[in-house]
Order: sequence, then C-alpha cells, then structure tokens
Amino acid sequence: MKKILFSLTLLAVLICPGFASESWIGITTGPAFELSNSDDLKAFTDGKSFVTDYSWDVNVEGACYFNEAETMGIGVRLGIGVNYGSSEDFSYTLMGFSVPFDENPIAGTRIASAVTFQYRLGLTDALDLRLGAGLQYTHVFGNGAPENPLAEMPDVRLASEFSTDILEVITSADAAYSLGDFQIFAGFDLGVSVLNRQVIKASTPLLPDPLMNEDKFIEGFQMSITPRIGVSYAF
Repeated sequence: MKKILFSLTLLAVLICPGFASESWIGITTGPAFELSNSDDLKAFTDGKSFVTDYSWDVNVEGACYFNEAETMGIGVRLGIGVNYGSSEDFSYTLMGFSVPFDENPIAGTRIASAVTFQYRLGLTDALDLRLGAGLQYTHVFGNGAPENPLAEMPDVRLASEFSTDILEVITSADAAYSLGDFQIFAGFDLGVSVLNRQVIKASTPLLPDPLMNEDKFIEGFQMSITPRIGVSYAF
C-alpha cells in the first residue's frame, strides 16, 4: 500500500501545474476522532469491539483550479498526526497473564497523503465555501509494549511492533474568509475506510519463535471526524 502513497503524491505533482489559473496553499490543524467497530479489536480490549481514538493532525494542503470561473479544481494534502488517547485501556494476554500497554498499541504516529476533487462556491466578495471529496492513504506507526509488563514474571520482556495501512474515502467542507491574498478558514473532514491492513509482530526473549507474526486485513467499520482551522495563501 505504500505504492498508493507514492501514486497520490505523484498525481498531485503532475496535475496541479498543468491546470491552474489560481492556486492556494495552506496549513491546517485540529483534533481527529477515529471511531472503529471491529471484532478484531476484542483481542486487545477485553472483548469490546467499539473504540474511539483521539489524535491531533497537522496538514500542508492546497488546491489549483482549472476552469475559467475558478470554482472546480484538484486538491492535495500531506499531513502528520499523533495519537494522544483512546476510549479503551489496551492489554494483551501472555501465558495466561494480562499484559497492559502504556499506550494504544494500534494507534501512534501517522502520515497521510490525499488527492481530492475541489469545488469553491463564492458566498460574498470575501467569504468562500470550499468543498472536497477524494481518496486518502494513511500509514500508522503503532505503539509498542511496555518494558516490564508482568510484575509476577520480571524476566519477561514483550517486544512488539504494530503498523496499519488505511485507504479512506474523504470529504471536507471549509468556510474561508479572505484578507487580501491570505485566507482564514475553518471546517471539518469526514473519512470512511474502504481498506484497512494491520501488521502485528510480538516476541519475548523466553521463546525462540515470535509469539505473533500476523499480517491481515481488518474487517469492520472505521470513520474519522476532524474539525480543523487553517490559514492559506492564494497565488
């Protein structure tokens, strides 16, 4: 799925310079709420399938318009996000003992790239409504296990690696107020996953073979909601 990230970025680089009579570039930030409902989560959440993760995202994004009215165009985005909380305390069962994780093991630092179709509607001379819809690819570098998970077994150390690849259909809506060449805008993103692949590797020095080495597609529903604010520059 890393090829998807490269393809989206390459598409953005090739398309934008070829069209635009006007473009804008900006920075956005805001909290992301990721709602997941999957039976695959039960192994880490004491049998619960519904989890809400909380992240903070920062994005560099822009758009270029290709019609004379400068209302329709192509948008691109590259962002990074950091998970700072979850609705569940995650744990892992090892040799009959419950091993708690210091952090949500399946959510960590994330990198995302997106390409969207953009529509701009002028409400007044200074106020625009920006609408977008397209595809976003996200790679998540998951958190690991704690250093000393079992007080009853101090010699046990559980090393783990988690990573996730997500392909989403995303939509966005922003209200942008113009201050000359600069714009201040606020709105929200909404994403629904169409593909979710997770890789889990776990091992301990007590055992010669890995306890887990799994690469699978996650079945279930995942939706992200991201209210955001930003500033952009038109050129």
